Amino acid sequence: MNVIRTMSCFEHQDFKGVIGRISNLQTIGEELDQNFKYNGMSYPITYPSVRRDPSVSDTYCDKSSSSVIVNDPYRWLEDPDSEETTQFVSEQSIISQDYLNRIPYRTKFFEHLKEVFNIPKFSCPSKQPNGKYYYFMNTGLQNQDVYYELDSLSKSTDQAQILIDPNKFSEDGTVAIQSVNFSHDGKIFCYSVSDAGSDWSTIYFMDVASRNKLDDIIIRTRFSSLHWTTDNRGIFYATYADALKNTTANSTKKENKTEEDKDETTNAVEPTTIEVTRIDTQEIYFHRLGTPRSSDICIARCIDDLNEHYFSVETSDDGQYLIASINKGTLRENKLWFLPLLKSSDSIVEHPNWTKLIDNMDFIYDFVTSQGDLLYLKTNVQAENFRIITINTKTKEIKEIISEDKNDLLEDITRVYEKYFLVRYLSHVKSVLYLYEMETGRQLRKFDLPIGNISVWGDQHESEIFIRLESFLSPTTIYTCDLAQSLDVSLTIFKRIEFEGVDLNALTTEQVFVDSNGLDSSNSVKVPMFLIHRKNLEKNGQNPTHIYVYGGFSIAMKPFFSIAALLWIHHFNGIFVLANVRGGAEYGEVWHKDGYKYKKKNTYCDLCACTEWLISNKYTQTEKVSITGGSNGGLTVAACANMRPDLFACVVIQVGVLDLYRYHKFTIGYYWCGEYGNPDIPEEFEWVKTISPLHNIPTNPTKYPAILVLTADHDDRVVPAHSFKYISQLQYQLGEIMNRLGRPLISRIDVRAGHGAGKPTIKRIEELSDIYSFVSYTLGAQWHD
Repeated sequence: MNVIRTMSCFEHQDFKGVIGRISNLQTIGEELDQNFKYNGMSYPITYPSVRRDPSVSDTYCDKSSSSVIVNDPYRWLEDPDSEETTQFVSEQSIISQDYLNRIPYRTKFFEHLKEVFNIPKFSCPSKQPNGKYYYFMNTGLQNQDVYYELDSLSKSTDQAQILIDPNKFSEDGTVAIQSVNFSHDGKIFCYSVSDAGSDWSTIYFMDVASRNKLDDIIIRTRFSSLHWTTDNRGIFYATYADALKNTTANSTKKENKTEEDKDETTNAVEPTTIEVTRIDTQEIYFHRLGTPRSSDICIARCIDDLNEHYFSVETSDDGQYLIASINKGTLRENKLWFLPLLKSSDSIVEHPNWTKLIDNMDFIYDFVTSQGDLLYLKTNVQAENFRIITINTKTKEIKEIISEDKNDLLEDITRVYEKYFLVRYLSHVKSVLYLYEMETGRQLRKFDLPIGNISVWGDQHESEIFIRLESFLSPTTIYTCDLAQSLDVSLTIFKRIEFEGVDLNALTTEQVFVDSNGLDSSNSVKVPMFLIHRKNLEKNGQNPTHIYVYGGFSIAMKPFFSIAALLWIHHFNGIFVLANVRGGAEYGEVWHKDGYKYKKKNTYCDLCACTEWLISNKYTQTEKVSITGGSNGGLTVAACANMRPDLFACVVIQVGVLDLYRYHKFTIGYYWCGEYGNPDIPEEFEWVKTISPLHNIPTNPTKYPAILVLTADHDDRVVPAHSFKYISQLQYQLGEIMNRLGRPLISRIDVRAGHGAGKPTIKRIEELSDIYSFVSYTLGAQWHD
């Protein structure tokens, strides 16, 4: 059963012009001193002398077949366990903490954020075959969300029982639940647990009625969706070749544990070491309950022509098929294979003979459900905005069920109440939800919901549905209804979160569409952008403005409720902005592909165009603009800092992909070659060489923004070496210049944390407080109680 887990003075002036006007050197010094204070930096920073090794380099080949030698003096920082890297982390932390500690309102912001953060938070519930309801809930400041069981919707959530509490897994709250799923009869609960934010996880099983843990434990899994066979006898999980070579004696003992230590080992995981080496060859296994892992059946291995591919498997709700979607890394185009299961796991064998229904990667085919010989698929074949089709597994006949909407993007589809579909569209980055008849594709109903971001839970065998909605100024509201009463039955509120930390009625949201030429001035596009600010905002060009951006991997950035952003608007009269730049999925794959590979610069051009629109429309000015993004978004803002250093005063880079020459050499970084290009291929080297942030820092800029780089020591997705090498090069190359400009270059390095998922609440609050304090201080924003 499916479960949703749902979260200065000189920067605008030319130096030559300034010196031409001011002849007295003392006056220049006074102006510089004022500049330091205005930007919150009243003293120069003495950056550590980070060792540079001139002997290290790589040789690449450009499209003209010429050799290009690229020095890599900080290669040694790729080793996270060395004493020298440990010393580097310590020295960087001293600098950053010294700077952050000087911000006068840092503690006030943290204390207020902690206070207003203390409200309940709910995920979208699911109903299981045992008739009970399950959801994640956090009372406010718990480090990890707790998984609850509620007997009936007639009961209050105050009467819910705890099924599992990950806060008991570790003292520091850094061990988290990664994913969960129930067996099809609802009797066995399966969950994976990760340590310190790692993508590696350990899978456990629990008898729901007794709360007893089963003997089965599966260590060293990665990116597993935990799908069950419909006979409830086992699950499918993902790992990588040789994953068990990195295990310890204690890890092995877990898989062979005794009855007396069963409870202890189920509520903990082996402390994670820092792993950065490339992991090749994904493998998919079937684990039958009650058998040792050594007996698990390998049903897929990404070797030979499937090298660097990625399998996602799931069982159809009727138990007839095991469906495999095969992608090349993170690209969405996929092959679609299936195995007949005949409702029994006995048919699962080692290296089975898959039926290759779709064996090319020209389009996207997302499995939705099955009915007899028909597979229902969401696809962009002859439909840029996607449509729903069926393919007959025997005759290969294709039939259209729901045609493409030429205006809105078909984003998600869920089968409910046997013969209906909940269909979610994205209309200019706002969710719209409909009910359709499954067999005919006839639209039956549009749900009357406020504007916002919608997620749903529904099940083929259940008539009850849940709808979760949130937006920039609306915290979570969860609606429910029972379609068995009527297909037009009214929605009722299951849970509404009240937020009183900031007067939301004093704020407003605008959506504007910005013209961006990008790389092709003859083909301008409209880039959506949301602005959240006070209703009485004065357009005087003086408002501190913080822009959040992602722009990659076909991921749409939709409205979300951010307590920290709202608090920042409240205290600094700021403007929080979400820019929906190309590279995302706001308008489907067309929008994505217009911002990837050789068109990646369109992403950065869009962000610059959005910033210029804010300035020209008197919302702000360059000295008041901060941009931020995480992971791919970190690449976006770092690339923009290099491309237009005159346009931004502050850049916050969170766990960013910053070394595009070597990103594919670590963990699963090679999956991203379809997004950025492979630097080892001459044509694609041309794509990355002009945007790689580490390699495109200006040599002698007259203007450059303050930089805060955030990373974590256990990030095994975007390894911390990206941030380590980048901040070292920044400080080496621009340290003196930035001291003159009064703008810092610092890094905040978290410990026992990963790429972001599973981060304890208190760590999130501390991090957000530091980000918004840094932004405010470097923009010269004034605190208002």
